[in-house]
Amino acid sequence: MEADAAPKPRPSKPGSDVTFLVVSDTHFGYGGMVEQNRALVSEVNGIEGRAYPPSVGGTVGRPRGLLVTGDLTEWGRTDEWEPFVATYGLDGGADGLLHMPVFEVIGNHDKVHGPWVEAMVVARHGGRFYSWDWDDLHLVALGEAPDDEGLAFLTKDLATIAPNVPVVLYFHLALEGPWSTGNWFAEGTYKQRLLTAIAGHDILAIFHGHHHATDHYVWHGIDVFKPGAAKNDAHTFAVARLTDQRFTVDSYDWNAHVWREMFAKERRR
Repeated sequence: MEADAAPKPRPSKPGSDVTFLVVSDTHFGYGGMVEQNRALVSEVNGIEGRAYPPSVGGTVGRPRGLLVTGDLTEWGRTDEWEPFVATYGLDGGADGLLHMPVFEVIGNHDKVHGPWVEAMVVARHGGRFYSWDWDDLHLVALGEAPDDEGLAFLTKDLATIAPNVPVVLYFHLALEGPWSTGNWFAEGTYKQRLLTAIAGHDILAIFHGHHHATDHYVWHGIDVFKPGAAKNDAHTFAVARLTDQRFTVDSYDWNAHVWREMFAKERRR
């Protein structure tokens, strides 16, 4: 008997309209972060239906979920993780203040006192690295940054989707610019191996934290976004929307209650 043939990768599915949000560097355990994150979550909960800037048009649709790009805690302690869960919950139910599912990854601060916070993320999402689909969009959570295990996961995961399926990656560490040197991800061959792993796929965007900034840059032709941070002064979160025609990322300032930066690109089909 012949072995079963490998399943064909999932093809692109037309008809998408996906809105999702991205925040970073919640740093529970640092002074004032419980209050800051509660204020952030309140604004995140209220973003649905808010008018986009006139240059964008329309209103924000219902977000499918919130991505958090690491440094959930200041020192990786249990007494810091507990208020993260109490604030952000998991599935948008009664377990937290957030009214939508949350999909977090760890950052370098979460490892200071060992792997405990990462173990909690694994228990919540099924692995150090994980992925899922929202309509046509494929999202991949890559932890602090894709190490050997993460790159192997990414390569195997992307083999399950066709090259024209849009993909969003997110992790904590920076690829370029401030704070992108002096850590294990920034050295060696990890960045080149990441490029190899994603070659031939429609990478819509990469989101990362670590710099506590609101920014956009292009890395080897890929749009990379810093969504802002709960800690320090870049108090923005990213509002991303994918349709069959366009991908947009708009930054909302949750202190001043205004839009700060807008980005849009036509879909590659």
